Amino acid sequence: MDNRNLVYPKETIYFIICCMVSIGLYIAAAFSIIFLLISIGLFLISLFFHAVSIGSIRGNGVRVSERQFPDVYERIQALSDDMRLPRVPDVFILQSGGALNAFATRFFGRNVVVLYSEVFELARQKGDKELEFIIAHELAHVKRRHIWKNWLTLPAMWVPFLGEAYSRAAEYTCDRHAAYYTNDGQAAKNALTILGIGKVLYREVNEDAYLQQIQQESNLFVWLSEKWSTHPNLPKRIQHVGQFMRIADTPTYQANKGKIIGGVIVLFLAAGLLYGGIAAGFGYALTKMESSDLFASLMASDDYMLQDEEMTYDDSESEVTNYTDLMDAASVGDMEKVTQLLDSGAAIDEQDSEGTPALHYAIYNSQYEVVEQLLKKKADPNSEDSTGYTPLFLAYDYSDTKMAELLMKYGADPDQEDMYGDTPRDLAEQDGNKQFLTIYNQQ
Repeated sequence: MDNRNLVYPKETIYFIICCMVSIGLYIAAAFSIIFLLISIGLFLISLFFHAVSIGSIRGNGVRVSERQFPDVYERIQALSDDMRLPRVPDVFILQSGGALNAFATRFFGRNVVVLYSEVFELARQKGDKELEFIIAHELAHVKRRHIWKNWLTLPAMWVPFLGEAYSRAAEYTCDRHAAYYTNDGQAAKNALTILGIGKVLYREVNEDAYLQQIQQESNLFVWLSEKWSTHPNLPKRIQHVGQFMRIADTPTYQANKGKIIGGVIVLFLAAGLLYGGIAAGFGYALTKMESSDLFASLMASDDYMLQDEEMTYDDSESEVTNYTDLMDAASVGDMEKVTQLLDSGAAIDEQDSEGTPALHYAIYNSQYEVVEQLLKKKADPNSEDSTGYTPLFLAYDYSDTKMAELLMKYGADPDQEDMYGDTPRDLAEQDGNKQFLTIYNQQ
């Protein structure tokens, strides 16, 4: 399983769309002083209440540390190291009033993970692996920079369905990360079941019957409730994790699209009848008014035009394509096959559908020998994927100084920007990472 598979394909697509919409709205704001002032005001108000919320968490929550629940803190450290996070986030336990949830947030450069007390009690009721999955899910939000990206794409969140679609895709990505790094698919499914029914009754749930609800509970309003939600329905998440972890006998239930389409048609017909009734009543009223001498002259030149606007939603799946033999060989470190493919004329900088060349695949899996071979054969050390990530960004994300030195040797540029305007040198300076700054300054 290569690291690229950890990202749910739709997340990248929806993120790009959200960025495009947000950029358009930002540009529009720049040309409208009133809209700009309102946007700035709303942003500052949101920032203020966010700061107050963080203050409440830090003031009242119990912080997990070496002295407070050290066994859980040790697992948080281990998961953070496995995910190659630059620093371990602050983790707080908060009284939840019976709610089962957890979330990640960020304020002034500090990542914070909040675990509701009901979820945390799993660790004290022999649910350690389930708790690990929930923690790893929130750490994945930190790893994928979802909190920071949410501020970047904030204007797109006002577009109906779009912001929620991106959020649901991000949740699938974090489920994948959490299941992968905890390496326990059954515990992952248990943890998601717990969020639906609680930490006691989940042991009695018939999983197949629960997943079958994906198909059985297919109607317009179930579909709409999910499309307006930031999280996918739990049975879908459980089934997705089971399939991703390749757990035997995981079913593949799908929503009954016929029922949903039928419901949409009925809804539009009902809305049309209601709209037609209102229009007919309004027309009748106008006729009466026009027959009146008092309003005849006023209404003579009026022209009413009604236009229906249809909105479609594309829920089609998208997969990574154009995955070449060279990418596969580079990913697993098969030097013999890499050499053979290059000698036979394989395109060294060919990219898959996400803009990822073979060099990136080798770096994902720390294949130093393959990386050097590709660079010797003139692979571009500054090649970018669809997010503008260069090999040096990857080496920094994985804290791989050896890889960074190798890339610098072959001409990698530490000042090349990604799509967010960041450079590897910027990240190292922000984090105070002297090791990487020393490597970058040797050019």
